[in-house]
Amino acid sequence: MKNFILLFIAVILFMSCGICKVFTPRDRNAKKEDTNTETEKSKPKTPEVETKEETSQGDSKRNSEDGIEILNFDKSGLPSDIKYSGNIITGKRWKDKNGENILVITRTKDSQKKSKQSDFEEYVREANLYAYHYTGSGNSFSLLWKVNDLVENCGFDLTLDYISGSLSITDINKNGIAESTFMYRLTCRSDVSPSTLKLIMHEGDNKYALRGYSLITLNGMNEGGDYTVDKSFDSAPDGFLDYAKTQWKGFRLESFK
Repeated sequence: MKNFILLFIAVILFMSCGICKVFTPRDRNAKKEDTNTETEKSKPKTPEVETKEETSQGDSKRNSEDGIEILNFDKSGLPSDIKYSGNIITGKRWKDKNGENILVITRTKDSQKKSKQSDFEEYVREANLYAYHYTGSGNSFSLLWKVNDLVENCGFDLTLDYISGSLSITDINKNGIAESTFMYRLTCRSDVSPSTLKLIMHEGDNKYALRGYSLITLNGMNEGGDYTVDKSFDSAPDGFLDYAKTQWKGFRLESFK
């Protein structure tokens, strides 16, 4: 009988240890790491309309050889022919062989509408980003080119940001016709991941582009930052692609606040 009681106690102790084994310190740490990962998710900052002219690296100065003259850009004093949608974020004004040039970059406010997908969010948001290049003189201007990009049907955090400081005016090939270059990012996401990143470059109405992803750095790890080169660069003047790559490297980093 005594042996039976000792055997019964031993079985109970063995089963208790087996149950306790489920809740190990490693499991608790893993759960804590999951929680920390969740708290690192940050909502992208909505871009604000700039109230003053930005300063961009790469702008050409007045030069007797190329004839590029950078003028003051005042969004409150634009000619009546300058038409656009949204709110002006930034812009540039200059003179070259094409005459006087005005480039404005705008963004619409986020709009909300009922989702058409019943298994998705009840409401989704969308927004548009525009760039317009007008040429002319005095108060008579006509549209040379227009760029439009958007994020639509977004049920998460909507990102559509012109990258401050990336708009530059140059004359890389010294032909008297300025190049304009700017960058922006866009995505709809619910986590901390790279957004789509685009670089748009024009000389006159010739368009060149790099398209890829922003660079995210978290906990010592890098993700994104890569790009593909548009075929239009195959016929671009010397130096255009090198400049675009330099701009990409300088503005590809995306930070979360």
